Amino acid sequence: MKTFEKIKELYPYQFAGKNIGLSIANGWLPEFARLCKDIDNLLGENNRGFHWVQLKEKFGSARYYWAMNNVNAPQIVDLIKPDGVATFKSKPKAKASDKELVEELNNMISEASERTMDTCIVCGENGKPDNLDYYTLVLCIEHKRARHAGEALDIWPSSEDDQ
Repeated sequence: MKTFEKIKELYPYQFAGKNIGLSIANGWLPEFARLCKDIDNLLGENNRGFHWVQLKEKFGSARYYWAMNNVNAPQIVDLIKPDGVATFKSKPKAKASDKELVEELNNMISEASERTMDTCIVCGENGKPDNLDYYTLVLCIEHKRARHAGEALDIWPSSEDDQ
């Protein structure tokens, strides 16, 4: 499994721009590594200033916010409802010559985020949303049991993992 630091070494331009926080849970690292590779393949030599602005967990899934030259990245709004969360996302706006590329890029990122909705945040196995104390995490059966037993979950990479 690639560590977050190894992913950054492989695709340095994706982490070179201004950001407001970059965090990927252990269970989502393989999916994120695949996403970074796919983006690199899509963009080719001309990376057009693409970079991650924010990577985080929100409402139990990964959220990937990005920026690129001459593109207005999509805006995301979440509404909390009694039966869950409704997420609304605008389409990115780009000049005509980049429109198809930006649409494909946006779809790749959205699909990768959606895959985390049934991937355990700890280990990457199949999981389901678990709401405990009003905080939702996607967990496999083993990690749900541990969470409900009050055990600490190893969600975020430690600095030793990145060496």
